[in-house]
Amino acid sequence: MYRCVVRMGNAAAFKRLLSLSLQAKLICVCSLQLVCVRARLTMTLAELLSLCALCMVPVTGWDAPWFCHGHDCPEFTVVHTYEDFEERLYSASHWLTVELSSASVEEVKKALYSLYEFTRGENADNEDVDLPWPSLIQVEEDGDAKRGSVSWPVPVGTHLPKPNDATIRETDMPASRVYVRAFSGLASEADGYENLAKLRASVEAAGKTFVPHRFVAAGYDPPLRLINRHNEIWIFAE
Repeated sequence: MYRCVVRMGNAAAFKRLLSLSLQAKLICVCSLQLVCVRARLTMTLAELLSLCALCMVPVTGWDAPWFCHGHDCPEFTVVHTYEDFEERLYSASHWLTVELSSASVEEVKKALYSLYEFTRGENADNEDVDLPWPSLIQVEEDGDAKRGSVSWPVPVGTHLPKPNDATIRETDMPASRVYVRAFSGLASEADGYENLAKLRASVEAAGKTFVPHRFVAAGYDPPLRLINRHNEIWIFAE
């Protein structure tokens, strides 16, 4: 029967190297040249391939959900899943933000365009900046008046050149407990408010309390993505 070893030692050495490589978040172990020999060794080929499959999985502290589409979304933990909403605990995060004088569709579009232009070189370094999703539209309600902001997340370690647009600033979001309702499709303003009302009713029915005059609309998709779109409404636990 054929069995395989790494051409640098025996199976035990391979296991030790694999352990070290996983701790260092490396995937290069599987590129080592293998040689088959007729011998009584402790690892079969199937066992070796299984370990290689493990080492090709990135080792991270968080498994981002599908709707992040492989991007470095803000990290959260699902505390509890209810029938039609989730309770999440978000880690503290860093954002690029444009404040809104009103939460009108026109103001939101203008802010989104400013952030987009920043990522396409409208900055002091004239360089592109890769920022992930979601885009957040945060709204503070004061009677009939609504003000807010539009933000894009900034992953840890991202170099941020100075924006050419003075309305863009860096902000921090503290760790927060958030109630989230998800819905699909190309979301309109009416869709957002409809899902906000449903989320508030569901959270109240579950016996939870939340900040009453603040909410966030989160979008995870560029405008030209037509299928598998993911949208969310957030309200914050008190």
